[in-house]
Amino acid sequence: MPANHRDELIVESPAAARLLLQPVMRASLEPFLGVTTGAQAAAREVGVPLSTMTSRIRRFVALGLLRRVGEQPRRGRPVPLYRAPRSLYVPFRATHLVSDTLLSSATFAQLQSRLMRSIGEAWVTAAHNRARTLGLHLYRGPGGSVTQNIEPYPDPGEAENGFFDDLFSADQPAVWDTWGVLYLDQASAKRLQRELAALKQRYDLGVPSATHRPHIVRLAVAPLLPET
Repeated sequence: MPANHRDELIVESPAAARLLLQPVMRASLEPFLGVTTGAQAAAREVGVPLSTMTSRIRRFVALGLLRRVGEQPRRGRPVPLYRAPRSLYVPFRATHLVSDTLLSSATFAQLQSRLMRSIGEAWVTAAHNRARTLGLHLYRGPGGSVTQNIEPYPDPGEAENGFFDDLFSADQPAVWDTWGVLYLDQASAKRLQRELAALKQRYDLGVPSATHRPHIVRLAVAPLLPET
C-alpha cells in the first residue's frame, strides 16, 4: 500500500476510485482509517452483518485500500487485524466524473437523501402535534409572487405562514428548511459566507452526548448559476 510518511494514500486506481464513490463502501472503510481493528468490530460499528464486512474487506485489500497488519490472539483461530491509511485522496482524474455537479451528487447523495427524509419526518411530526395534516400549498401572494409550501391547509383566520411561525414553539421539532435568492454585493456575500461557517462552529460540540440528539444541518451559499 503506497502510503507516504504522513499516512496518506492517493488513489489512482479507477477501480478503487469507483468503490470509494459508493457511500456504503466508504462507510465500511471508515472504521479502518488510521485505526487497527478487526472485521467484527468494524461490522458492529457500521451496522452490517459480519459476512458483509468480510466480503468488503476482501475487496478493499485487493484494491490496495486496506492491508492486514497483524492478528489478535484468541482461543482457536486468531482474529486478523486490518488498517487503512489515515487519509485517502481520490483525484478527479481517477474517476468517471466529468463535472463538479456529478462529483457532488456521487459524494453527497446519501446525506442529501437523509437530510430530506429527516426534514420530511420532522414536518409531519410538527403537523401531527397540532392534529393537522400536510399538503402542497401553491398560491400567489399579495405582492404578486407565486409561493409553494408544504404545510397544513390554513385555518380560517390563521396568519400567512402561521404553521412556520408555530415551528418555533418549544414543543415542536427543531426543523427549518428554506430556499431563496439574495442579491448581495461581494462584501455582503463574503460576510454571509463567514457567518454561516461561524454559526455551525458555534453549535458544534464535537462529541456525542447522552443528553443531545443528533441533528443534520446544511448551510449553503453560492453565486447562482443560470437555469439550464
